[in-house]
Amino acid sequence: MGYSTADERFTHQFPRPFDEVHDDDGSWSDRCYFFVHSPDGSLLVTNGYGNNPNQRKAAGYGKVALTDGRHWDLTVGRPVTGADRDDLHAGPMRWTCVEPLRHWMIELGPNPTGIEWELHYEPRLPMWELLPMHVEVGGHKILDMFHMKESGRYTGWVQIDGERRSVDGWHGGRDRTFGVRVADEIDFWIWLDAGFDDCSVQAWLIEDHDGDVLYVDGGITYADGTVSSRIVEIRHEISFDGDRKRPVAADLTIVDADGREHRLSGTSPHRDVGVYYGHPIPGFGVERYDGGGFLVHSAWSSAAADDLTVVEAQSMSIDQLMRFELDGRDGHGIFELLTGGRSSARYPNWPAMDMAAFRQPAARDAG
Repeated sequence: MGYSTADERFTHQFPRPFDEVHDDDGSWSDRCYFFVHSPDGSLLVTNGYGNNPNQRKAAGYGKVALTDGRHWDLTVGRPVTGADRDDLHAGPMRWTCVEPLRHWMIELGPNPTGIEWELHYEPRLPMWELLPMHVEVGGHKILDMFHMKESGRYTGWVQIDGERRSVDGWHGGRDRTFGVRVADEIDFWIWLDAGFDDCSVQAWLIEDHDGDVLYVDGGITYADGTVSSRIVEIRHEISFDGDRKRPVAADLTIVDADGREHRLSGTSPHRDVGVYYGHPIPGFGVERYDGGGFLVHSAWSSAAADDLTVVEAQSMSIDQLMRFELDGRDGHGIFELLTGGRSSARYPNWPAMDMAAFRQPAARDAG
């Protein structure tokens, strides 16, 4: 690590070169996340990218889920240095900030999976900046990060097995986050982005194994530019697909700082339209690219019981596309569950797992 071209810009915020970050935890990352879905909820695409400067590497992913159970999972990566941390690419994937705060382009070029896309994201509602996230458990820091959420509208296309679909006008969202997140030590969280024609609900709840709240924040953003007061409480009841990890319903009561209560209910009419985050299933392929880049890819079917069993056994979280209702409004969005650590005593569908393979190396071990 050391002085790089980034340091020629007069934008330092602490007395270290840009190639060093404020904490040497191996999980420190600077990342983005995007999702887009069809209006009828039959197709979901998620993707994201992050730099891990303490590990000197970058990683990204793309996921597609269809209502017939077909899934594609792609993971990309490459070595990264301070000089090229702002070049957001790996393998056939690239993320470009065309105009800050207004326009992002996300590309997936030709590759062996049969999936490609060119997606253009623009915000349609105000941004929500979450309160600083700082969580310690037993004196050990597991979260120290900034996070923002924003609902948006997409243009562009997605190509699946040679069939190109326009996504013009489709809704979705994005987030940006940076800092420490030791995800495998977090017992349980709910994160959601529920989008409606004139507003969206952005919320995050983190609990320990016994249901004690470690962090809660969020709000409702409106098309007229206004935002609600901050969410201070989220009461939840989640139903699952038998003994599967995928949720089929979520009943939430959201309370803001002014004491207003909102009932937000979600259902999964297409329960196969959800994406999992974990290890690739057996039979995955690997492609190599110049400069140390790589692509790991797999295709599987959640309609095949054996595939779904394997995937769920190796997954730490799920982004389920749900149909939401809020105060007479209908919409769609992401309902995300994550478990690590001791998991949640309340929801046995997500048992505690051996998370060693998910752990990030400490900076001194990063090579």
